[in-house]
Amino acid sequence: MGWVIYINISEMVSGEIRKALLIEPHLLGSLEYFVLLDKASEVIWETHEHFRKQTFRNRFYINTSQGPMPLIVPVSYGNRTTFREVTIDYRQRWIKEHWGAIYSSYGKSPFFEHFSDLFHDILERRPKFLLDLCQMMMTICLKVLQSDMVISETERYDKMAEMGILDYRNHIHPKKTFAQRDIYKPFPYIQNFGSNFVPNLSIIDALFSEGPQTCSVIEKSARKER
Repeated sequence: MGWVIYINISEMVSGEIRKALLIEPHLLGSLEYFVLLDKASEVIWETHEHFRKQTFRNRFYINTSQGPMPLIVPVSYGNRTTFREVTIDYRQRWIKEHWGAIYSSYGKSPFFEHFSDLFHDILERRPKFLLDLCQMMMTICLKVLQSDMVISETERYDKMAEMGILDYRNHIHPKKTFAQRDIYKPFPYIQNFGSNFVPNLSIIDALFSEGPQTCSVIEKSARKER
């Protein structure tokens, strides 16, 4: 199964039965992504699908003095390269640029000093594959959130998900806003720039601002089931 995190978890939440979720890995996913993961009894990462560009697989959004800014990890892949085969391109100086942008945005945030080294160290390890980078970043996020979440990987690509599994592959996409989906509703917390709350940024925006209380932010950002 590859990389797996197994932690016991109740399948009942607020009287509702949790279901397994099939979704692609996101690099430091948005709050919307984590709201969706939080509703699942088990998360299955789709790693055998052909890589798709211009998605959240290799990008995330941070908050800056000029508004939301995408940070995109350059990758190498072919027409039929699966996600697990995609390699990271280190010929560009993106690590320095990315971390400079993150430090400028969050250096004065309440929890930046608590958690920043964890994320920076992963970048400095320069993993070969994009999947490895996603795994490492997710592991840190789950530890900070103290999340009892189950994550595994697909063993092959299947066009249709198995019975009883919610298929959300390619559902959360940068070309559509969260308002066009029925997953996330903004729950404001204190951010660094201005008085207008910027919703649905990368999870690190909340982690550096709220620390472990990000768990509460995720819970309060979920749309209630009708």
